[in-house]
Amino acid sequence: MSDGHPRTSKKWVANTVKGKLVDKPTYRASEMMSDIRREYGICIPYHQSNPGSILSLEVDPETQRFKRIFICFEASAYGFEVGCRPMLFLDGTHIKQHRVQGVILAASALNGNNELFTVAYSIADSKTYDNWVWFLQNLKNALLSDRRIAFLSDRGRGLKEAIPDIFPNDHHGYCFQHIMQNFNDQCAGKYAAPFKKLLRNILQRIAYAVTEQEYEDAMMAMELNSADAKEWVLRNDVEHWSHARFPGQRFGELYSNLTESFNNWIHDARSLPILQMVDKIRVQMMEMAAKRKIDAALWDKPYCPKVQKIIKKNLQERRSLAIRHSDGIKFEVVESMKTYAVDLHLQTCSCGH
Repeated sequence: MSDGHPRTSKKWVANTVKGKLVDKPTYRASEMMSDIRREYGICIPYHQSNPGSILSLEVDPETQRFKRIFICFEASAYGFEVGCRPMLFLDGTHIKQHRVQGVILAASALNGNNELFTVAYSIADSKTYDNWVWFLQNLKNALLSDRRIAFLSDRGRGLKEAIPDIFPNDHHGYCFQHIMQNFNDQCAGKYAAPFKKLLRNILQRIAYAVTEQEYEDAMMAMELNSADAKEWVLRNDVEHWSHARFPGQRFGELYSNLTESFNNWIHDARSLPILQMVDKIRVQMMEMAAKRKIDAALWDKPYCPKVQKIIKKNLQERRSLAIRHSDGIKFEVVESMKTYAVDLHLQTCSCGH
């Protein structure tokens, strides 16, 4: 048996295992290594099975017991870079074991078809500032560029402080569901149901406002109905949850529901021992990618199906608009008595949307 055998090129290994991969999509790297060693007498280093991937493991220096692990596959980092908007949903969920207390911290994205795309995850003892800093630092090292990212979360313990410490030039959006819940508990809850509903609707207007005028109109409505409610809005980081005040791009996303999708997706894995948990998640990621590749091969349009639905809906809504061409890149759009300038190259509209 020999290491560094001249036959062990990437192409040779791929040709050797591709038949088994077709028959068994869950064929593991460790099984490939074992089969090649047994059949050909060649030892393939394990780290070569996922080149470019990042795995960081820490143990307690005194007890040598597991402390935390971070995993980001190269394919995930590449997929996020070329196929996802620069937005990451962050959250942590508890491990479902009686003997072990811990959490899974994760960074997820939306792919081109608005589906869950797992970028990286970590297993640690709890959701603390220290663990989030460690996770985010590893994540920063794993990402393939320094493009601006919008983070979206429920402001979990330690996360609110950790993001600006590791990503000082990026922006953190708060999940509006949790903002609304806090508004109910701390402000609107003391009022009768009809008035509480009115304040909730105005708060929603503030969150969904995309232009400065829409934001100011909503804030004026809040002040006219409750000065206390307006003060609550100003005290609670409105620049992190109102579209109009958010300094970055959050692509219309106000809620961190995607994190719940991830938590449900790993439901069974959460009850396994750590090694089995890691492998279970790996297999799930692999099978999801394989299925999506098969599905995408059947698409007959240049856009993802969910994007096609959005385009179709927008085309129906544009029937009430008058569009005036300029040079093929710039347009005027007339809606009722208002006129807006649209630049396709810059992807801007004077309406602010």
